[in-house]
Amino acid sequence: MKVIKYGIVLIAIFILSGCNGIKPEIMKKNISINIPNDEIKKHPVILFFQGSGGNNSRANKWASWFEQYGIASVIIDNAGVRGLNKLYGVNYGSDLAPTLSALKDNLELDLSRYAVMGFSRGGTAALESASSLEKNQTSPDFVFSLYPGDSKGCPNSHNDTTKVHVFYGDLDDWGKYKNIIGSCKSMASWNDNTTFHLLKNAHHGYDGDWDGGFNCCNGNYFQIEANEEALINTQKIILKAIQRKWNIKKR
Repeated sequence: MKVIKYGIVLIAIFILSGCNGIKPEIMKKNISINIPNDEIKKHPVILFFQGSGGNNSRANKWASWFEQYGIASVIIDNAGVRGLNKLYGVNYGSDLAPTLSALKDNLELDLSRYAVMGFSRGGTAALESASSLEKNQTSPDFVFSLYPGDSKGCPNSHNDTTKVHVFYGDLDDWGKYKNIIGSCKSMASWNDNTTFHLLKNAHHGYDGDWDGGFNCCNGNYFQIEANEEALINTQKIILKAIQRKWNIKKR
């Protein structure tokens, strides 16, 4: 895998904003591009949104998985572009537009075949990301929103050209406490472009490698736990979707 790492630029004016006005040249300094080493000239691509913790451990894990199918990854440092370490209380779905602008001249990326993927609050950002698209920018083929975590619910800004997949664990106590699971089920029932997937015996952050939790909301504790079976089931669903649309084959 070839990894192109751009440095982090601290931009204090964006600390409290959803990133209105982030310039493509600034965004370019806050993304990593992972391109498979193969004979393909232009690769389909996944764009990753961070969770509220502000790190890319899950994105890096998923990028390695996508690489075996000849798919490139663009990993966005949504926190770093704002001069932040964490993304609590920040709305950043609008990062999609400047990211696409920053990538438009990259000849190894096929932006006519791309998806957006996010985790927890980043899953919510992925669902909101179409509202930032400029007139000359193509809509994503897919959105893969894993346990969207923003307590405002489960939005969907994408039109019918984008297939949206929302994944939640049936043991996710954060999703239950904030009724995000119920909101996502309702959103999927209202939108023909959306499928909701409820995964058995899975907690928040089931696709990661860390078990623990966090405290919030008057001392409540919310579990985070890896679940290999739930991860594999998620991968199967995603692979089936992209194989059909992008004619993807394992290398």
